Amino acid sequence: MRGKKRKRYSIRGKMITVNMGIMLGALLLCGGIFVFSVFFIVSDYIHHDMDFFLTTTADSMDSGLSYLEQVIYALRDSETVMEVMDKSRHGRLTGEECKALEAAFSRAVDISSPDNLGNVQTPLVLEASLFGRQGDFVSTGYYAMPTSEKEAGAKVFREVCLAYEKEEAEEGAGYSYQEKEGFLYLAFPLYNSLMDKTGTVLFKLNKEALDKRMEELAESYPGSFWVLCDRKEKLLDGGNQEAFWNTAGTKRETFEEYRYEPFRMDVGGKDYRVYRKLLPMELQVFLGIPENHAMRLMYSSVRIYVLLIAVVTGCGCLFLLVLIYRLTRPIEEITHKLQAVREGEFETKLPSYDSREFHEISKVFNEMTAYVNNLIKEVYEKQISIKEMELKFLQTQMNPHFMFNVLNTLSLQAKMDGNEELFRMISTFSKLIQAKIYRSGEEKVTLGQELSYVEYYLYLQSYRFGERLSYEITVSEDKLKEQYIPKLCIQLLVENAVVHGLEPKVGNGFVQVKVYRQEGCICIDTVDDGVGFGMDGEAAKDNAHNHVGLSNVHHMIQLMYGEAYGVTVFSSPGRGSTVRIRIPENAGASGKAEDSGCAGASGNPDNPGKREEEGRIKVSGKGERHVQGNAGR
Repeated sequence: MRGKKRKRYSIRGKMITVNMGIMLGALLLCGGIFVFSVFFIVSDYIHHDMDFFLTTTADSMDSGLSYLEQVIYALRDSETVMEVMDKSRHGRLTGEECKALEAAFSRAVDISSPDNLGNVQTPLVLEASLFGRQGDFVSTGYYAMPTSEKEAGAKVFREVCLAYEKEEAEEGAGYSYQEKEGFLYLAFPLYNSLMDKTGTVLFKLNKEALDKRMEELAESYPGSFWVLCDRKEKLLDGGNQEAFWNTAGTKRETFEEYRYEPFRMDVGGKDYRVYRKLLPMELQVFLGIPENHAMRLMYSSVRIYVLLIAVVTGCGCLFLLVLIYRLTRPIEEITHKLQAVREGEFETKLPSYDSREFHEISKVFNEMTAYVNNLIKEVYEKQISIKEMELKFLQTQMNPHFMFNVLNTLSLQAKMDGNEELFRMISTFSKLIQAKIYRSGEEKVTLGQELSYVEYYLYLQSYRFGERLSYEITVSEDKLKEQYIPKLCIQLLVENAVVHGLEPKVGNGFVQVKVYRQEGCICIDTVDDGVGFGMDGEAAKDNAHNHVGLSNVHHMIQLMYGEAYGVTVFSSPGRGSTVRIRIPENAGASGKAEDSGCAGASGNPDNPGKREEEGRIKVSGKGERHVQGNAGR
């Protein structure tokens, strides 16, 4: 059973996943640590601000009630008040004494002073009264009132005074608070220097002034509460105090423990920041702010940092995505180009990149595709050239079996007639034709075999030209005969020398084939002393066959061994020609050769080690020959 095909992931996808994971993880971790640090720092600041607000509000209440203490000290320091009140202990006061007492009492109370108004601009004490032991009564008020209201107010003061004296008789002297008709009445005794009670002082307190001092608490922290009570925990005034007051009775130990600082307290199932402060006149105030306000403030403070981290994270992710896409774009392009090469588009190229690594890849890829494309063209052209040559050879065939049968019959007849010379000529011609026809499937033969074909050809031509033609074949080393070369390439050049060099010449001619080693190359020179070539490269008018033959040999050698090798012609008019074949040493039947360092080596045929430019003819791939330099050997 075949396994499932393994899923492949792209490098871009992996880079995005890994880098995004690392970046997000790092940002979230650092951001989380930062946010939590800010959270705790802000939490401390917010709780400090809440505690400061609680203590400041309580101090505002304390400063408002301090006016009452000032009045008490002023009454005790007033000689008139104390002297008249001492007299009232023993009898009723006269009219003059009452007027003097009222004036002194009004000065001591100073009910219109700024201390009574406080920072809320509302009087805390609306009226103040002083009762003697014999029922004498004096009072002062913040607002001017008609007589009827004064009498009604005096009646209320007497009722409060009687209730206080009754309470005092039962429970002892001290501060007493009573609520009547929406106002809070404070009653306390007045003592002389001998600590004997001389009278009773009553204040009519304005609850509105107390409430105004707590307005900022409710406005700044909705859901907060405040409670004003005496030391006996008698509720006097407050705001949103029901839940706290129901719980306060069970928290006395907590109140004593946190007497001077705010603390956390559960009130009605909710957490509050509570502060208790002892006030003058045996009063105390409790203030509480819900803890969720701290959470809201902390959230509001931390939210901007969270948003900032989110924006930074988003920008970082976007930047990372753009960066990864830019970095991996060459990989995508290389992948597409490789797919194009796989589909046979060998002319495809990669662009140049700024990155050193991708630039090297692009350079090597372009060189590789160019090399592969060139190899394909070379192989294709090589096959075409070989097919053309085979076709030309095949076109010359006319029933080869019939021709060989005729040649064999003629050869046998010559042998039977005792004509050895004719027998040898026919046998040689038969071998030459056999090499062209029956070895047409072989691209290369050994140098020794090729020289045998050349000798067959020259031997036959010597019967045609007689004494006009002489030839010589020399090989500097016998080992060179094992070298492989393209089939019939030397024979074609020798044929060219005989037909186009010696045949037009008047007189005897000489053809020499020399094989030697030069600078790691194998050089094969075909030398003749025929008519040579002119500056235009033309030896005769009808030489198209010659041009095609030289071009084919030159092109075939370059296809097999490279452009550094091929055919070079040295010639000048009337002085003959030298056609040199240059191939690499150690080239086997496959056409591959080691780098022998002979690429491009060429020189004067009379002095192989000397390079010469004059009279050199290069053979191009179009069957043309071009003369370089001045005519001269």
